[in-house]
Amino acid sequence: MIFPLKTSRWSRFLSSSSGPFEVEVTDEVVSVRMGWVGHVDVPIASIASIRSQKWPWWAGVGARITKGMVVFAPSPGQGVVIELLDKITAHMPAPWETSRVLVVAENPAAFAEAVAARRAAAGA
Repeated sequence: MIFPLKTSRWSRFLSSSSGPFEVEVTDEVVSVRMGWVGHVDVPIASIASIRSQKWPWWAGVGARITKGMVVFAPSPGQGVVIELLDKITAHMPAPWETSRVLVVAENPAAFAEAVAARRAAAGA
């Protein structure tokens, strides 16, 4: 399943990046793509938990690095935090290790449900 990332008028500053602003959920991986700005592949088997979290406007937009977390937020709004069992490498565009990924999808509830369903199917 493919979910577009939430965009707004603030996203136009990122529009020069080529490629999609989307997150794809498969049986094996959650792949987040924001053109050349950043991307990460999160193995379903590495997900410890998921929860919601709001990304505020004052924190900025784009692919962001915060303490212990990477963020894919082309727009402020409600997001989904994926907590990991082990660190993985995100590309922001340089490599960065993280154990949490926040994704601001257009439909965060549907995105969270899709990730939860894949985790349940994998026996996590």
